This record gives sequence, structure tokens and C-alpha cells, in this order.
Amino acid sequence: MLTVADLGTLIRRLDGESADELENEYLEFKSWQPRGQAYKKQLRDIRETVVAFANAGGGLLVLGVADREKSRAEAIHGVGSLDENRLRLNIYDGTDPHILVEIEPLSEPEGQLLVIRVPAGIPPHTTTDGVARIRVGKENKPLTGANLARLVASRGQRDLTAEVLPGVRPSDLDPDQIQLLRRTIEADPDPLRPSGLDGQRRLASLSDIDLLEALGLTSGDEVTMAAMLLVGRKPMLARFAPRHEVIFSYKRRSTRNDFRRDLRTPLLQTLEEVQHLLLANLRLATVDPRGFVQLEIPDMTWWVAREAVLNALVHRDYFLSQSIHIDLYDDRVEVISPGGFIGGITERNILRHTPVRRNPLLADALQGIRLVNRQGLGVDRIFEELLVLGKNLPTYQADESYVKLVLPTRTNTEFARFVYESRRNGETLELDDLMVLRGLVRHRSLDRWSAADLLQLREEGAAARLVSLRRRGFVVAQGRGRGTSYRLAPRHAELLQGDDASGEGVWMDEEYVRLRVLAILSERGRLTNAEIRRITGYTRTQVLRLMGVLRKEGLTEVRGQGRGAHYVPVNRHRQAGRSG
Repeated sequence: MLTVADLGTLIRRLDGESADELENEYLEFKSWQPRGQAYKKQLRDIRETVVAFANAGGGLLVLGVADREKSRAEAIHGVGSLDENRLRLNIYDGTDPHILVEIEPLSEPEGQLLVIRVPAGIPPHTTTDGVARIRVGKENKPLTGANLARLVASRGQRDLTAEVLPGVRPSDLDPDQIQLLRRTIEADPDPLRPSGLDGQRRLASLSDIDLLEALGLTSGDEVTMAAMLLVGRKPMLARFAPRHEVIFSYKRRSTRNDFRRDLRTPLLQTLEEVQHLLLANLRLATVDPRGFVQLEIPDMTWWVAREAVLNALVHRDYFLSQSIHIDLYDDRVEVISPGGFIGGITERNILRHTPVRRNPLLADALQGIRLVNRQGLGVDRIFEELLVLGKNLPTYQADESYVKLVLPTRTNTEFARFVYESRRNGETLELDDLMVLRGLVRHRSLDRWSAADLLQLREEGAAARLVSLRRRGFVVAQGRGRGTSYRLAPRHAELLQGDDASGEGVWMDEEYVRLRVLAILSERGRLTNAEIRRITGYTRTQVLRLMGVLRKEGLTEVRGQGRGAHYVPVNRHRQAGRSG
């Protein structure tokens, strides 16, 4: 797809050629004359063009150019004060499924233009008025009949990294970057997967051309976008992959960046530079386990950071012009990648969902050099290694345009010591075990429902994990049947919760909890769900269940709604009236 710089070169041909003559299946020019009701009509035309491009594989719409004039002065009139953010939102709201476009300004002497970059969608797309179109040549055709049949037959997500770059040959790639690729293969960066070293050595011994072809990056004289991302020369990379950028920011102080580094280098070099930046700025904590060995626990290991950065590079949406951001704070590292989750993955199922790849060729190449695991286990190991280091669980946030991964760096030294000593004593603690135990340190109590949310498992699987931990002496159970809840066993609670293991955190049977809640409710006159959780150590679900029983018994009632909802004791006179 054309870059803004390419468009500038193309627009210079408007002296002698009309914009209509320059248009093709990926490019269209439109004028902009917002007078009276014209805005709504032109917005409708823009949405239909965006839909046509999205259904056909993407394209560029240049706004502010009349397409029939044959001189720059007559053709270019600009867009005036048109608000690009408002336009982006109007396009998004007016398409179904929504299409999130990128809009870039292009300044020309005659006026400012807007370049609307339309990504390939997952068709069919329509406007919210029900209009469906598809780009055929340089026309927007109705999406009916044969066009619809062809679209359905070819339905699927476009892999931008697999596209062949026009006019680029293997000789345009950077030999220094190819040598870095070779060294990466020979290094075998994952010591937990040592098998297959002979195959890696054979791969590394190939000539440059054979190596690139073996990884699927080139074929004869054809060079793919994945090859450019991995081993392209910097000027060529800037031209063909202008969206490939990683911005590293050190934000130890909340009010300003201590420094910022913009990385526009090929992928493997970017990874090396991020490693140097992170390791130079992460801290080391010392933990004394029981014994003579001293543990040194970093804010984060490079392995965890590498997996997070690789996921961002491999799974980002290269149609979007935003950069990848890596922000280092006092208590966390945030990795923000352009493009939302795809294929049904969400923040609540990412641990268990079958891996889905937005850029298969790039992912395959990195699997070939053993930087990416074919089984998609990177997320699992990020979770496990953070827990072993005594950190909180990582969290994900996402919408249609980005995914943010938050990696905690603060260390719970007691939990890190507990994991180290348990494993040294021969205990097998799998990822799900660690997640439950860390959850119990934070929440005091878990039942099968809250454990299922935590583990991203079905209720039955979460219950089986809780029972397994009880049998091994890590937790104790309260109650019977499906309503059973679990807490840390006293010997572990004392170690992991410290002072928190006493007072409100003591083990309380159901009758004690019930009487305590009623006594405090009578004294205070009202309690919220959150206040009852602090008093009892119960989860939200457990509190709802307890208070539901008390309501049925006529001892409490609910006042208010939403965040204002709270429980109050039932008036004694009303109770007496019922008993009379």
C-alpha cells in the first residue's frame, strides 16, 4: 500500500493528469465541499468507499482532491477545518461491523489533505444504512451476486507480512541483519527446549539466500514484508513498513518521562536494543530463604519481557499506524500493541484459548528460529515465571484498536521464598497451583466460581484444582458440596499473610461469620458488599450468597441500586409484627 511520501510523489503528476487517471483498486480521491447538508451526503459517500475497500483488502482514500481536474491548482482544494478525529469516529459508527481507519494529514501548498487508510476487514462489511460495496478496479461495485459469492469463497484475514513487496529483491536486504538472524538461530534462546539443536545448526549453516527461502521469507527474486521486518535495510524498512516502530519510555516519575527512545530498526535488532534498555533499568531484590542460599530476584527476567515484546511485534496489526509502546514504571512494565484481540480471544480466556495468529508468515519465521513457541505457550510461561518471582498476575486490557499487557514488578518476598522452598522440598507446583495460592494471598478465600474466574477454567476444573491443593495440605476447606470455600492452611497463611493472617483473616466457620455480620450491621446500621468482604474475607459471590440467606430469613434487606446498594437490618418492630 502507498505511503504518504509515495502519495506526495503521485500528486505531483496532477499537472497534466487528472486524479481519476491516477486512481486504482487501492487508491481513490474525493473532493470535500461541506456546505449545508453536503456534510451528511459526503460522509455517506466516504463510508461507502471505506466499506468497499475493507471488503476488497484495504486501500487509501485521499480527501480534498477533485478527481476530474487536470491541474494542481484546480484539483487540490483541501479539507479546510475538517476534524480528523470526528471523521474517524463517524466512519467507525457508520459501518457494520465497525471499521477503524487511520487518518493522516498530508500538507500541500494548495491546502491540507487527509489520507484515510482503510485496513482489510473481515467481510462482509456494510454501512449502518445497509449499503454493501466492494472495490473492483477503481470502482465501488454493489456487493451482490457474483461479487458476494467470490467474497464468501475467499473469506479470511489478510496476512500483510506475507505480501510480496513490489520492486524489492533479496539483494536489497541487509547482510548484517541476516548475520544477526543466523546468530539468533545458533544461540537457541530457549534453554527449556534444547531438542532440535542439530536442525538449528543445519539451518544456520545455509547460505543467505537458502536461509531466507527455508524460512519462507523470500522465493526466488520475491521478498515478503516479513523479510523486510526481520532483515530489511533501514531506509527500505522506513519506506515499506513505516508503522514498524517501538517507543521505549522510562517513567519512574509519574509527572514526566525520564527518557524516551524511538526504535525503527529491524525486528531482531529492536529486540536486542529493548533488552539492553530494560536490563539497564530493572532493579534486583535480595531474599534470604531459610538456609544458606541467598535469592536474588529481579523486577523482571528478560525471558518474561522478551515474550511480551515478541507477542507485541508478531501479533500487532501492521495496517494501523500506531507504534508499539513499552513503558517502564516504578511498579510495572506496560507493553501496548496496535490492534485488538482476534479470533475470539479476550482478556478473560487468553490463557486457555487456542492460539490465533494475525501475521502467520512472520510467526512461522520466528518459530523456525526458535524465538516463538509453536504451541503458543508463551502466555502461560509469562504467568508462571512472574508468580515464581513473587509478582502479582499480569493483566490484559484491550479494545478494537490496541492490546495492553501490564507486567507487575513489585515482589512479594514471602511468596517468592515460599515457592522456592516448596520446590526445593520436592513439591510440584504447577501454574494453576501458583495462581490459586497467589489468589488466596490476595483474597483470603476462594470458591469454585471465583477460582474459575481466576484460572479461566470451567467450574469443574477449578473445583478439581482446589481439591488437589487441599489433599496436598496447601489449603483447608470450609463448608460442604458446591458451596465449599477454601483458605490457605494455617501454616502457609502465617508465612504468606504475616500479620494479615490474624484478626479479620482468622478462620471463621459459617455460624461465626453470620453472627459477626449481623452484629456489625446492627451496630453500624448499614453495610455494603465491599465492607462485608473486608469483615469476612469472603468473595463477592460468597457475600451475595450469605446475604441472600439472611434476606430470606427476614433479618436484612437491600437498599439502593448499583454502586449505592447496601444492606440494612430489618426493623425489630416489623419482625415482631410478623411473629405476632
